[in-house]
Amino acid sequence: MFTVGRVILMALAGLLLTAPLCVAGWLDMGAAGASGWFVDGAPVAADTYPVLVLPLDGPWTDFELKASTNNFTNLCYYVMSSGTNAYTTDTNVWVYFTDDYAVDVRQWQRSAAATAIGAQLVATNSEVEFAVVLPSHACAGDWPRWMSRANDRLVWSFVRYDSIGMEMNATGTKSHWNPVVPVEWRKARTAP
Repeated sequence: MFTVGRVILMALAGLLLTAPLCVAGWLDMGAAGASGWFVDGAPVAADTYPVLVLPLDGPWTDFELKASTNNFTNLCYYVMSSGTNAYTTDTNVWVYFTDDYAVDVRQWQRSAAATAIGAQLVATNSEVEFAVVLPSHACAGDWPRWMSRANDRLVWSFVRYDSIGMEMNATGTKSHWNPVVPVEWRKARTAP
């Protein structure tokens, strides 16, 4: 699919002008999230890194996160912060959290790979209110085909874990999953 007629803003002699972008031959590749913006004649990278903020609260220190483009008939993404992550589809996911008993409680702690967040806390009374999850492009499958803000079929869900197991419904018969949406999409992952 060729991109024709997109509108861009260009600065010229201090004036902002609106001009249609008519570049014959710029191939969009049809991939969701492909960018139509140019800088110095080259396409700017699309915002292909989602930022997911998972509310954990109380005794919950870990999570399992899944994504799908067909409402969970199949998965396109899976990661678990507790345990060994033996079944993760993202070998380079970044997970950040804060520890309310750390020396500097404001500091974002990056979770060590294959180590539960709960095992990294300073005190047994520590609470993890939120986990910030930054998926990588080192995940299984063809990430450009599904990991995009333009993919309206992409949905995410997560379940919380404590040191005993996953959160269950009131009767204890099924796991308690929650929908989550990216709070933003970035060109690169946050690296404090």
